[in-house]
Amino acid sequence: MKEKIQNWLHDLGIALGIIEPPLQPIPIRTDDEHRRSRRR
Repeated sequence: MKEKIQNWLHDLGIALGIIEPPLQPIPIRTDDEHRRSRRR
């Protein structure tokens, strides 16, 4: 129960902008996508 409340408070803090959300990894284009876009 305590963990559930802590998770809720953490999510609320992120939603309100009090806590910075963890950074999402940046997707890296693969060679296949790069080659396909050049052919067009």
